[in-house]
Amino acid sequence: MNSSDNNQAVVHAYAAMAAGNPAPYLDLLSDDISITMFGDHRFGRTFKGRTDINDNLFGPIREVLDGSIRMNVTNVAAENDIVVAEAQGEARTKDGRSYKNTYCFVFKFAGGKIVESREYMDTQLVKATFG
Repeated sequence: MNSSDNNQAVVHAYAAMAAGNPAPYLDLLSDDISITMFGDHRFGRTFKGRTDINDNLFGPIREVLDGSIRMNVTNVAAENDIVVAEAQGEARTKDGRSYKNTYCFVFKFAGGKIVESREYMDTQLVKATFG
């Protein structure tokens, strides 16, 4: 895949997630994906592989949120195997609080799959919502 294909794959995956369908995003992740979330909060580390991500990132998020985070991509740029996407995320917690965060994702692609993701966001909001 070229940078335009990678760019379109990210835009498509996030549009599907915003519509409540996470499958295209999950299909983009390589089996040995690493996701690094920066900041001083419970998710502030690098998650490695689908099992670690499902058990220690997606699972705890699902415990707190009522549904998934609906992402609206506001900007996206790609060069070679890197795609950078800015997005606005919105969700509700199970106890009724609003969760609205701003994100910047840096994705590294190989063979049409995301092999690395670095995620920047409002870490104080993450800590207040998830611990």
